[in-house]
Amino acid sequence: MRYWRSMRFRIVFGFLLIVAPLVLFLMYNNLYAARIVRAQLSANYGSLIRTEVNANDALLKSTYNFLIQLGTANDSEMLSLKTLPVSDPEYTLAKVRLYNRFLIDTNYYKMVDTFFVYLTKESSYPLYSTQNINKSNALNLLLSSYSAEFIANEPLQSDRWETVTMQDGDSYLIKAIDIGFGMLDGALVRTDTLNQTLAALDVGPEGSVFIMDGGGGLLSSIQLPDRLDSDFRTAVLHMKSGADTLQWKNRNYLVLTEASQYSDILYVVVTPESYILKNLPLLQKMLYYWVPLLSVMALCGYLLYLQRFLFRPLTGLIGGMRKLGYGMLDVRLPAQAADTREFSLMTTTFNEMARQIEALKIDIYEEQLRVQKAEYKHLQMQINPHFYMNTLNIIYNMAALRDYASVQKMSLHLADYFRFLMHGDRTTVPLESELAHIRHYLEIQKLRYVDMLDYEINMPPGHLKLNISPLLLQPFVENAIVHGLTRRQQDGTPFRVLICSEDAADAPAPYIRVLISDNGPGFPPALLEALDSGIFADGMGERHLGIWNVLRRYRIMYGEQAGLLFRNSPEGGAVVEVLLPFQQQGTFQEMHTGITQQETEDNGDGTDAGSR
Repeated sequence: MRYWRSMRFRIVFGFLLIVAPLVLFLMYNNLYAARIVRAQLSANYGSLIRTEVNANDALLKSTYNFLIQLGTANDSEMLSLKTLPVSDPEYTLAKVRLYNRFLIDTNYYKMVDTFFVYLTKESSYPLYSTQNINKSNALNLLLSSYSAEFIANEPLQSDRWETVTMQDGDSYLIKAIDIGFGMLDGALVRTDTLNQTLAALDVGPEGSVFIMDGGGGLLSSIQLPDRLDSDFRTAVLHMKSGADTLQWKNRNYLVLTEASQYSDILYVVVTPESYILKNLPLLQKMLYYWVPLLSVMALCGYLLYLQRFLFRPLTGLIGGMRKLGYGMLDVRLPAQAADTREFSLMTTTFNEMARQIEALKIDIYEEQLRVQKAEYKHLQMQINPHFYMNTLNIIYNMAALRDYASVQKMSLHLADYFRFLMHGDRTTVPLESELAHIRHYLEIQKLRYVDMLDYEINMPPGHLKLNISPLLLQPFVENAIVHGLTRRQQDGTPFRVLICSEDAADAPAPYIRVLISDNGPGFPPALLEALDSGIFADGMGERHLGIWNVLRRYRIMYGEQAGLLFRNSPEGGAVVEVLLPFQQQGTFQEMHTGITQQETEDNGDGTDAGSR
């Protein structure tokens, strides 16, 4: 029997005869749809980038107008700074008032990082207010050098902003205005702030949204894909229009650019064309509309066969995937007896995948709720309302008894206690500051419990400069008072807390061991077992969020370098051992120095920052 007369040949030949023109049509349709999608995406992204750049330019213009108004208006603070000698007290008060005004202005101009004023008659750093207090040293150097160079060059007045880069690599736009008498005012705007809205665009893993200068230099602190190198950015600069397709290293990119009116910067959006077109459902449209319409008469029986064994299971699978994409995680595909082995396997696999996704999403949601709950409760722990109200009640009773010396003592301890908490956003603090905070807490508790509490803090002077995470030790002391003192059987002796440190000679590197012990009943066996097993470190100790929070921050800060140990003393009482490394001292000291410098400038008039 000849092969061309066989059923296999006829099915294959008939399939090819029908598919060939459809494939050609599909290719043309794909090319046409790709052009439409590319043009639509280019128009949408182009409109968005123009809107965002115009909004940013409006911000730069309004900030420039504000600086002009600040330097030219008959403002009492500015006139005092221009005319009064540096030694005059009114001169210092004018600086304080101007600094406070800058604080208010940075809250109004949300995207402005820093406002500053530079006076040549002072040898100190410029007066400025910034939203980024962790970079005070770098800001001092940048503003001082730029201001001195600005005054020396005497540039012409213009509304153009210049680009500057700090030592850490962050890029800024800066504008300064000479307001006479050897004085200028200015502002800094971080380029990442200008790009934060556009950065949220979905451009794919090989695309990027960034800002660069007129020479192609990158001004955004993001890691670009390897293909988007300096040569690529140079090619972007030579584009003939603001929206074009750029072929680079055998790949096509859709590139949209928009220049700022007030600075030599260029906003750039880059996305691969393959990412734009990856989800284009052209094949699905062909299968469900065009193919049945063109071949319904000639291939009716063939389509019925395909419908029964191919299209029906495929439609069910696609419908299930769509529902799953819409968030209907309870969708399941029914098993059909007529399904082929392949579709039966696909149905089973899809149902298992949907079940796993549903379980994973629930777990992630519950984890987010638990983390939010833990962080919220930790914020509550930082300023305990019960502790605060009890302390105020003690002060009231002391005042009623006319014990004014104790009232003064309690008030000072309470003020210093909350002043430390108000600076809780710092990354590190010296161990000496943490111990001072603990001492204020214990002194308040001593005034509360009178003869029932005693404590001792014994630290070598060399250990006091070690930088640690804020509130790393205080929760253990507070836990000892809350649980140890209240559960201890009274025998006429006071409840005693001992805090000391020693060099950890058994450690492989320079470490110190901080011991926090008491003479209370000690840790309950169940709690001690949970601590030793690592339940709290893994985030499972929700009933003891104070300990869990410390363990979490301890793990993040030190990783595997150090350790925590909880045990009960043979003489009775709880003991907490905290092992702290010395090798990170340099980094922590630099961070602390930056914070201290900022606090010093914030208190330039000698007034305590906590009272402002």
